[in-house]
Amino acid sequence: MRYLSSVFIALAAFVLMGCQPPVPQQQAAEKTLSVSASASVQAVPDQVQLTVNVERTGMDIPALKAEVDGITAKLIERLREQNVAETAIQSHALRVYPQHRYDEGEQKLVGYQVNRRMVVDFASIEQHAEFLEFALNNGVQRVDEPVFSVSNADELYQQALTEAIALARAKAERMANAAGVAIKGVQSLQESSQQAPVVRYRVAQAAMADSVSLPGQQSIEARIAVVFNLIGQD
Repeated sequence: MRYLSSVFIALAAFVLMGCQPPVPQQQAAEKTLSVSASASVQAVPDQVQLTVNVERTGMDIPALKAEVDGITAKLIERLREQNVAETAIQSHALRVYPQHRYDEGEQKLVGYQVNRRMVVDFASIEQHAEFLEFALNNGVQRVDEPVFSVSNADELYQQALTEAIALARAKAERMANAAGVAIKGVQSLQESSQQAPVVRYRVAQAAMADSVSLPGQQSIEARIAVVFNLIGQD
Protein backbone atom coordinates (compact mmCIF):
# COMPACT_ATOMS: atom_id res chain seq x y z
CA MET A 1 0.00 0.00 0.00
CA ARG A 2 2.81 2.37 0.83
CA TYR A 3 4.34 1.68 -2.59
CA LEU A 4 1.02 2.41 -4.37
CA SER A 5 0.54 5.63 -2.38
CA SER A 6 3.95 6.84 -3.45
CA VAL A 7 3.13 6.08 -7.10
CA PHE A 8 -0.18 7.98 -6.90
CA ILE A 9 1.53 11.03 -5.28
CA ALA A 10 4.20 11.09 -7.99
CA LEU A 11 1.57 10.86 -10.76
CA ALA A 12 -0.46 13.68 -9.19
CA ALA A 13 2.59 15.90 -8.97
CA PHE A 14 3.41 15.17 -12.62
CA VAL A 15 -0.13 16.11 -13.68
CA LEU A 16 -0.01 19.37 -11.69
CA MET A 17 3.29 20.29 -13.29
CA GLY A 18 1.80 19.68 -16.71
CA CYS A 19 -1.03 22.07 -15.92
CA GLN A 20 1.34 25.02 -15.18
CA PRO A 21 1.40 27.69 -17.90
CA PRO A 22 4.58 27.69 -20.01
CA VAL A 23 7.31 30.14 -19.00
CA PRO A 24 7.21 33.01 -21.47
CA GLN A 25 10.27 33.41 -23.63
CA GLN A 26 12.60 36.30 -22.80
CA GLN A 27 11.43 39.46 -24.43
CA ALA A 28 13.53 40.82 -27.25
CA ALA A 29 16.13 43.39 -26.23
CA GLU A 30 14.81 46.93 -26.25
CA LYS A 31 15.80 48.94 -29.30
CA THR A 32 18.39 51.62 -28.62
CA LEU A 33 20.15 54.42 -30.44
CA SER A 34 23.71 55.48 -29.59
CA VAL A 35 24.94 58.98 -30.41
CA SER A 36 27.91 61.12 -29.47
CA ALA A 37 28.25 64.88 -29.42
CA SER A 38 30.64 67.61 -28.42
CA ALA A 39 30.40 71.32 -27.73
CA SER A 40 32.97 73.98 -26.95
CA VAL A 41 33.02 77.40 -25.35
CA GLN A 42 35.58 80.02 -26.40
CA ALA A 43 37.41 81.98 -23.74
CA VAL A 44 40.44 84.23 -23.45
CA PRO A 45 42.79 83.10 -20.63
CA ASP A 46 42.96 85.60 -17.79
CA GLN A 47 45.58 84.01 -15.52
CA VAL A 48 48.98 82.44 -16.06
CA GLN A 49 51.58 80.33 -14.30
CA LEU A 50 55.19 81.27 -15.01
CA THR A 51 58.31 79.25 -14.19
CA VAL A 52 61.73 80.91 -14.14
CA ASN A 53 65.09 79.35 -13.37
CA VAL A 54 67.75 81.36 -11.57
CA GLU A 55 71.06 79.66 -12.31
CA ARG A 56 74.76 80.37 -12.37
CA THR A 57 77.73 78.20 -13.37
CA GLY A 58 81.31 78.21 -12.03
CA MET A 59 83.69 76.53 -9.63
CA ASP A 60 83.00 78.51 -6.43
CA ILE A 61 79.76 77.05 -5.03
CA PRO A 62 79.36 79.53 -2.12
CA ALA A 63 79.80 82.48 -4.49
CA LEU A 64 77.36 80.99 -6.99
CA LYS A 65 74.83 80.37 -4.22
CA ALA A 66 75.14 83.97 -3.01
CA GLU A 67 74.52 85.28 -6.52
CA VAL A 68 71.49 83.02 -7.06
CA ASP A 69 70.09 83.97 -3.63
CA GLY A 70 70.54 87.66 -4.44
CA ILE A 71 68.65 87.39 -7.76
CA THR A 72 65.90 85.35 -6.10
CA ALA A 73 65.46 87.93 -3.35
CA LYS A 74 65.20 90.70 -5.96
CA LEU A 75 62.52 88.76 -7.87
CA ILE A 76 60.49 88.09 -4.73
CA GLU A 77 60.66 91.75 -3.76
CA ARG A 78 59.40 92.71 -7.21
CA LEU A 79 56.49 90.30 -6.87
CA ARG A 80 55.58 91.85 -3.52
CA GLU A 81 55.60 95.29 -5.15
CA GLN A 82 53.12 93.88 -7.70
CA ASN A 83 50.91 92.71 -4.81
CA VAL A 84 51.32 89.04 -5.77
CA ALA A 85 50.30 86.93 -2.78
CA GLU A 86 53.10 84.92 -1.20
CA THR A 87 50.90 81.85 -1.43
CA ALA A 88 51.14 82.23 -5.22
CA ILE A 89 54.97 82.11 -5.14
CA GLN A 90 56.93 78.86 -5.02
CA SER A 91 60.68 79.31 -4.50
CA HIS A 92 62.22 75.86 -4.57
CA ALA A 93 65.28 74.68 -2.72
CA LEU A 94 68.68 75.36 -4.22
CA ARG A 95 70.18 72.59 -6.35
CA VAL A 96 73.79 72.02 -7.31
CA TYR A 97 74.71 70.06 -10.45
CA PRO A 98 78.30 69.03 -11.21
CA GLN A 99 79.33 69.79 -14.77
CA HIS A 100 81.62 67.31 -16.54
CA ARG A 101 83.23 66.93 -19.90
CA TYR A 102 85.25 64.18 -21.51
CA ASP A 103 88.85 64.94 -22.37
CA GLU A 104 90.82 62.19 -24.11
CA GLY A 105 88.41 59.56 -22.77
CA GLU A 106 88.58 60.85 -19.20
CA GLN A 107 85.67 62.52 -17.38
CA LYS A 108 86.75 65.79 -15.83
CA LEU A 109 84.91 68.17 -13.52
CA VAL A 110 84.71 71.61 -15.15
CA GLY A 111 82.39 73.38 -12.71
CA TYR A 112 79.02 73.43 -10.97
CA GLN A 113 75.61 74.76 -11.87
CA VAL A 114 73.68 76.26 -8.96
CA ASN A 115 69.96 76.47 -9.74
CA ARG A 116 66.77 77.62 -8.07
CA ARG A 117 63.39 77.15 -9.72
CA MET A 118 60.60 79.66 -9.08
CA VAL A 119 56.94 79.11 -9.99
CA VAL A 120 54.53 82.05 -9.81
CA ASP A 121 50.76 82.06 -10.33
CA PHE A 122 49.62 85.42 -11.67
CA ALA A 123 45.99 86.50 -11.35
CA SER A 124 46.34 88.68 -14.45
CA ILE A 125 48.17 88.50 -17.75
CA GLU A 126 49.46 92.06 -17.27
CA GLN A 127 51.26 91.15 -14.03
CA HIS A 128 52.95 88.24 -15.73
CA ALA A 129 54.20 90.31 -18.67
CA GLU A 130 55.63 93.00 -16.42
CA PHE A 131 57.40 90.52 -14.15
CA LEU A 132 58.83 88.52 -17.04
CA GLU A 133 60.47 91.60 -18.51
CA PHE A 134 61.88 92.49 -15.09
CA ALA A 135 63.23 88.96 -14.56
CA LEU A 136 64.97 88.85 -17.94
CA ASN A 137 66.60 92.19 -17.20
CA ASN A 138 67.77 91.10 -13.74
CA GLY A 139 69.71 87.89 -14.13
CA VAL A 140 67.16 85.28 -15.23
CA GLN A 141 68.39 83.46 -18.32
CA ARG A 142 65.96 80.56 -18.65
CA VAL A 143 62.14 80.74 -18.63
CA ASP A 144 59.82 77.77 -19.14
CA GLU A 145 56.75 77.94 -21.35
CA PRO A 146 54.01 79.83 -19.48
CA VAL A 147 50.78 77.98 -18.80
CA PHE A 148 47.70 80.10 -19.43
CA SER A 149 44.34 79.18 -17.91
CA VAL A 150 40.81 80.50 -17.49
CA SER A 151 39.74 81.43 -13.98
CA ASN A 152 36.11 80.30 -14.47
CA ALA A 153 36.98 77.15 -16.45
CA ASP A 154 34.62 75.01 -14.32
CA GLU A 155 31.64 77.20 -15.12
CA LEU A 156 32.48 77.31 -18.82
CA TYR A 157 32.97 73.55 -18.95
CA GLN A 158 29.52 72.96 -17.42
CA GLN A 159 28.08 75.26 -20.08
CA ALA A 160 29.79 73.26 -22.82
CA LEU A 161 28.58 70.01 -21.24
CA THR A 162 24.96 71.21 -21.22
CA GLU A 163 25.23 72.22 -24.88
CA ALA A 164 26.73 68.83 -25.80
CA ILE A 165 23.81 66.99 -24.16
CA ALA A 166 21.30 69.17 -26.03
CA LEU A 167 23.10 68.49 -29.31
CA ALA A 168 23.06 64.75 -28.64
CA ARG A 169 19.32 64.83 -27.96
CA ALA A 170 18.62 66.82 -31.13
CA LYS A 171 20.75 64.47 -33.22
CA ALA A 172 19.00 61.40 -31.77
CA GLU A 173 15.54 62.85 -32.44
CA ARG A 174 16.40 63.56 -36.08
CA MET A 175 17.70 60.03 -36.57
CA ALA A 176 14.71 58.49 -34.79
CA ASN A 177 12.21 60.50 -36.85
CA ALA A 178 13.93 59.42 -40.05
CA ALA A 179 13.67 55.78 -38.93
CA GLY A 180 9.98 56.07 -37.96
CA VAL A 181 10.54 55.59 -34.23
CA ALA A 182 10.56 57.88 -31.21
CA ILE A 183 12.82 58.53 -28.23
CA LYS A 184 11.51 56.88 -25.05
CA GLY A 185 14.25 57.85 -22.62
CA VAL A 186 17.93 57.72 -21.80
CA GLN A 187 19.52 54.36 -21.05
CA SER A 188 23.02 55.66 -20.35
CA LEU A 189 24.99 58.88 -20.49
CA GLN A 190 28.78 58.91 -20.49
CA GLU A 191 31.08 61.88 -20.24
CA SER A 192 34.28 61.32 -22.20
CA SER A 193 36.08 64.62 -21.62
CA GLN A 194 38.01 65.92 -18.64
CA GLN A 195 36.43 68.58 -16.52
CA ALA A 196 37.86 72.07 -16.37
CA PRO A 197 40.85 71.56 -18.62
CA VAL A 198 43.84 73.84 -18.35
CA VAL A 199 44.34 75.56 -21.67
CA ARG A 200 47.76 76.36 -23.06
CA TYR A 201 48.52 79.17 -25.42
CA ARG A 202 49.03 78.18 -29.03
CA VAL A 203 51.26 81.00 -30.23
CA ALA A 204 54.69 81.29 -28.60
CA GLN A 205 55.81 84.83 -29.38
CA ALA A 206 57.99 86.84 -27.04
CA ALA A 207 59.23 90.35 -27.72
CA MET A 208 60.26 93.10 -25.38
CA ALA A 209 57.42 95.33 -26.50
CA ASP A 210 53.93 96.10 -25.22
CA SER A 211 53.24 92.40 -24.67
CA VAL A 212 55.65 89.53 -24.21
CA SER A 213 53.10 86.72 -24.51
CA LEU A 214 50.00 86.14 -26.58
CA PRO A 215 47.61 83.68 -24.94
CA GLY A 216 45.08 83.78 -27.77
CA GLN A 217 41.52 82.49 -27.59
CA GLN A 218 41.11 78.98 -26.24
CA SER A 219 38.44 76.30 -26.50
CA ILE A 220 37.02 74.48 -23.49
CA GLU A 221 35.36 71.36 -24.89
CA ALA A 222 32.96 68.76 -23.51
CA ARG A 223 32.34 65.38 -25.19
CA ILE A 224 29.60 62.88 -24.34
CA ALA A 225 28.12 59.59 -25.52
CA VAL A 226 24.41 58.82 -24.97
CA VAL A 227 22.35 55.67 -25.47
CA PHE A 228 18.61 56.37 -25.99
CA ASN A 229 15.76 53.85 -25.67
CA LEU A 230 13.34 53.80 -28.61
CA ILE A 231 9.64 53.06 -29.07
CA GLY A 232 7.66 52.69 -32.26
CA GLN A 233 7.30 50.34 -35.17
CA ASP A 234 9.28 47.09 -35.24
